[in-house]
Amino acid sequence: MKHYDIIIVGAGASGLAAGICAGRNKADVLILERLSKPGKKITATGNGKCNIYSNRDDVEDIVNSRNKQIAADIYKSIPFERLVKFFDSIGIFTLEKNGYYYPVSLQASTVRDTLVKVALVSGCDIICDCEVKTISCDKGLYVVDNMFSCKKLIISAGGMARADFGTDGASFRLLSQFGIRPTKLFPALVGLTTDFKHSKVIDGVRHYAGVYLIVDGEEVFHEYGEVIFNKRGISGIPVMNSSGIAAQALELGKTVSLRISVLSQRDREKMLKSIWERLVEGGYTIEELLTGVANRKLVYALMLHMHIDPELRPSVDEGFKIAGHFIEKLCGFTLGVTGTMGFDNAQVTSGGIRLDEVDPNTMEHKDHNGLYITGECLDADFACGGNNLTFAWITGIRAGTYAAGGTIDSDIFY
Repeated sequence: MKHYDIIIVGAGASGLAAGICAGRNKADVLILERLSKPGKKITATGNGKCNIYSNRDDVEDIVNSRNKQIAADIYKSIPFERLVKFFDSIGIFTLEKNGYYYPVSLQASTVRDTLVKVALVSGCDIICDCEVKTISCDKGLYVVDNMFSCKKLIISAGGMARADFGTDGASFRLLSQFGIRPTKLFPALVGLTTDFKHSKVIDGVRHYAGVYLIVDGEEVFHEYGEVIFNKRGISGIPVMNSSGIAAQALELGKTVSLRISVLSQRDREKMLKSIWERLVEGGYTIEELLTGVANRKLVYALMLHMHIDPELRPSVDEGFKIAGHFIEKLCGFTLGVTGTMGFDNAQVTSGGIRLDEVDPNTMEHKDHNGLYITGECLDADFACGGNNLTFAWITGIRAGTYAAGGTIDSDIFY
């Protein structure tokens, strides 16, 4: 049985960050990864560009957790400037675009490759194609699959989102061997399925819109951005940011819906004026009058939904009444939410190990000395925009540093 100072289960974002920091603090480190290559999920972030970190002041407003304040405090515990210095120190340089931070290569694969190389140079051993099945603790030593032992163990194997990227719930299965169990788990940053009967008509349509999540008649979330309609429902960043809340509400048996607003009231007045003028001219069908107010497929689907005959050539008063109702619908139409598109399509997991069970400074479990938990297996999920990666880096940096006997104030950032 080979002994290490620290064993890290999971070579994702937080696991690699932990390994680098532990190695820099002179610990003897082993990282075990279930897949054939480390960091596979990193390569899919930011649509392959890797929105590497975020600089948000309103963290409390974008986090979903049973312990929101603890989650926000951990997120903010390493100032943005120091996080940038850490990545500069390992050769990952970034550019800012519309408030998002990407590697200058605009390739997520370069982030993964650099992290893996630096981990190896820092002295970490990395073994892939290694699915950890059993962990025990005997006389202060953690034993992994009766093959490896260590004084400190870091669980960084992620949550339940996207098993094809290695996050298949292994963290929770392993932690359950110590009686540590997660909260209820839900897919988050995922599309939502709806009851809209004409979804096939608008499959693939993209449209900027206001998105309002309604739970039992009360608005609980709203955001503006691009939405994407598909055969099953609706996606896009505003929808995905609401999905964790929606999933939890549905689990509780609550009525959940989305109100989609593709027009502002200012647009409404301008469009109605134009429609009136063309009605007075005469010769237009309803569909011709409404062409241009929104995406053509969306207009047609909503006409079907409202039982409007596209070929109708109305009188001026009748046409203005129909057009008025239709424009109001574009200002806010409701889709009943029936579910999510599942863990296989989710970016992150909502729920996990409760944050009040770990030391927020070191990420060590309060009831198990030498056992650290990081990243997505903790009960904290954030809005899109590099925020979940930020939390992963920070928890990994903290766990790796303190497990190795170092401190965050050391020179690992320089």
